[in-house]
Amino acid sequence: MISIDKQKIIERWFNEFFTRGKLDVLEELTTADFIYHSRNGDNTKEKMKEFMKWYRNVFQDDEWIIDDLIEQDNKLVVRYTGWMTYKGGWFNIPSENQRVKETGIMIFTFEDRNIKELWCENSDAAILFELGALEKNTHKIF
Repeated sequence: MISIDKQKIIERWFNEFFTRGKLDVLEELTTADFIYHSRNGDNTKEKMKEFMKWYRNVFQDDEWIIDDLIEQDNKLVVRYTGWMTYKGGWFNIPSENQRVKETGIMIFTFEDRNIKELWCENSDAAILFELGALEKNTHKIF
């Protein structure tokens, strides 16, 4: 059974931080030494805020569904699906207000009642394909 406290934190992560871009909620949900692990290396809370400012300009009208929650010890794995409207500003891809879909998995590590670490893998390539930035019919989609 999933901890209600952790589930509420994740719901706030998606509803307040991600959907509304409320940067101050990051302070409430994370530890002082929060770290976000990405393809580009480890990032601080400040880098996460910078990303969110960029993201809120590029994508709007988000809708998120938490598909799965898996808890083990101090970790919570979240498989999610989201839809958002692209407004421009990513790799010079022109905006036609396209609705795109993102899927991903986030692994949250908790310390006490706050998020200490985050690992995230998402479908950036699929979004680029939907936006027409990747050439169609150049690879098989399974």
